[in-house]
Amino acid sequence: MPGARAPARAGGRATPQRGAAVLHSLVPQRAPLSPPLLTAACILAALPAAWIALAADALASGVIGNLVGFPLVRLAVSPRFLLVTVQATGGDHAPGLWAIALLTGPLLAAAVGLALQFVVELVRSGPWLRVLSLEWAVFALLRLPALLVAGVLPRGHGPVDDLYRRLGEPQSGRWAVGLLALLALAGAGALASRRAVAAARDWMRIDGQPFRRHLVRAVVGYPALVSLAAWSALSPWAPAAWMAAWLLVTFLTLMILTA
Repeated sequence: MPGARAPARAGGRATPQRGAAVLHSLVPQRAPLSPPLLTAACILAALPAAWIALAADALASGVIGNLVGFPLVRLAVSPRFLLVTVQATGGDHAPGLWAIALLTGPLLAAAVGLALQFVVELVRSGPWLRVLSLEWAVFALLRLPALLVAGVLPRGHGPVDDLYRRLGEPQSGRWAVGLLALLALAGAGALASRRAVAAARDWMRIDGQPFRRHLVRAVVGYPALVSLAAWSALSPWAPAAWMAAWLLVTFLTLMILTA
């Protein structure tokens, strides 16, 4: 028939792979993102994300503490612009209630950050919200081991050290808490790197462990280092040398555990 297309030869038969290759060649491809610009953008997102995570920690601590017998007096903003809760701590309280009041806030801040990041990725929200939620989750996760190790270090400060002092046992079980901090760091580092790779998969042009480590370093490694350092400067949880050493260990753990 006039105008009819001749049947394709056997050697030129269309296949799904060939069709995908043709489609890929027709769609305009984005230029690869500049690593310095990507890192800078993530650092700018990491700082407000860290503030939000700390505010979520304070709010959760206040609400949970109020529920278990530590009345919430007021919410306040510290001179360093961090949200803090003022609670009444008088009276006799069981050790379990002290643990709930002091430790629930950081755990809930990390859990909420992870849940938000999962939902944001699931519904494919805008890039700014995806980056902000990722930095919140990573900061809150990597902050947990630091709070644990602060209970072991000399002149450490934080909820774990406060719990020891409230219970009147300043040395009991400290080395076990140090081991728990290392295990928590390994788990938090592995989870943070996996979430970073999953969130940044759209930006990946090639795959492989070296490229993933480069991606994790740019998207969450340097931003987490900056946000954790800013938090440590505003709310010192150990002597400066110990804090610097722990931040370096945290960064290296992220790199090593990137699969």
